[in-house]
Parts: sequence; C-alpha cells; structure tokens
Amino acid sequence: MDFNQYQYEDMAVRPDDPYANAKYQIIIDYLKNEKRLKILNAGCGSGELSFLLARAGHEVLGVDPAPEYIELAKRQAAASGALCKFQVSSIEDFSDSESFDCVIATDVLEHIKDGQAAANKLARFARSGGRLILTVPAMQSLFGFHDEELGHFRRYSRSQLKKLILKTRLIKIEKIRYFGFTLIPVCILFSKILRRSYPVAAFGEARTARAAVLKILLALDKNLPMPFGTSLILFGRRG
Repeated sequence: MDFNQYQYEDMAVRPDDPYANAKYQIIIDYLKNEKRLKILNAGCGSGELSFLLARAGHEVLGVDPAPEYIELAKRQAAASGALCKFQVSSIEDFSDSESFDCVIATDVLEHIKDGQAAANKLARFARSGGRLILTVPAMQSLFGFHDEELGHFRRYSRSQLKKLILKTRLIKIEKIRYFGFTLIPVCILFSKILRRSYPVAAFGEARTARAAVLKILLALDKNLPMPFGTSLILFGRRG
C-alpha cells in the first residue's frame, strides 16, 4: 500500500484524534457487559481501538493490509503493554472456518470496491450468536477531497448500510446510528469547498484548545440521537 502525505499525517495523529476516539468509546460502551470476547479487528490501522478492547479484557487480533500501520501498532502495543496480536493481512487471507465472538471493522468497507463481498466475508467470521460492529463514512453528498485522499470508493446512507448487511443473510441488525452531526459544516468546508485535507495536525496534541472544543461537540453527538452525521455505526448479531 502506497501512502500519500495526508495518510502519513493521519497515521501520526491518530492516537490523539478526538473524533476517532469518540467513535471507539461508543463501541467500548456497547460491549461493556461482555466478558473476554475473542475479537477480530479488521482493518485495525495503527491499533488504537485494539488497545482499548484489550484493556477492557478482550482477546484481540488486529489485521491490516498496510505494513506501515501494523508496524506502528506493534510499537505502540509494546510501549503501552496492551496485550494484542497484530499481523499484516486482509480479510481475504482468512479462511471462512475462522470464527470470532465479535468482528469489528471501523472505516473499512468504503476502501473496498466490492463492499458487499467484504460485508459477506466479515459476517461469516462472526460465530453463531456473535457480534458484527461496523463504522462507515456517511452521506454521499459529503464525498470530497478527504475521501479521495484516503482512497474511498463511497460514503453510505443509513438505508444503503442496512441493505448491505441484510443481504449477507447472516446478520440481524440491532442498531444503526449516525455520529458526527456537529462536524458536518467542517466536512463541507474542507472537503467540498476548500478542497483541502482536514487539518489533522491541529489535533496532534490531545490538550490543544481545538481538540478540547471538538471533544465537547462529540460528547453532544454521543449522547443525543442525531438525524444525520459524518459517520454511521452499526451493531449486529449473527443468528
């Protein structure tokens, strides 16, 4: 995988990215009553969600096709003491006989040309009664420079994501919610109007004023149901 400059910048600030961490916390909260799940974190990136899941007591395997991400994830895991396993791999490398208590793919499907085939594969990795958790960028009308820089094929509506998962014929949807409603103006400004990458470097330090303001906005998003958003989060269970 060849990274562009924006992707390297994004990777560098991801550990302190309030937006990503707020989405991850929603997932952690959803699983708070579960004990020691065997979790596949597909498209784990640099591992931040995997670390949180491991600290919550789960057994986590993080996979990503980008060696750069896995190298960083392993370094950060060693430094933090997080008990996770990481490997350079795509979901296509796994046998359908593999099964997990929970399969999580955050911001993965939009990178894959055949999103339905990828969703089918992820669904098959969940054991009977196991969970599938997905996040995807929402609202195709917001598709712009940011998506192009990250190699996205599409953004999703709620109905499109619902249809995608129901077509797997394996997963019962428990909940779909939007996230990032308060950031729609930022998305429009940078990705649609200015045609510039998001100022990810501005959030490289978690204690900056910008990051603090963003955390407040995201806290509102987390706790209030929103009709739209920059992301969709889906929780499902295999029958």
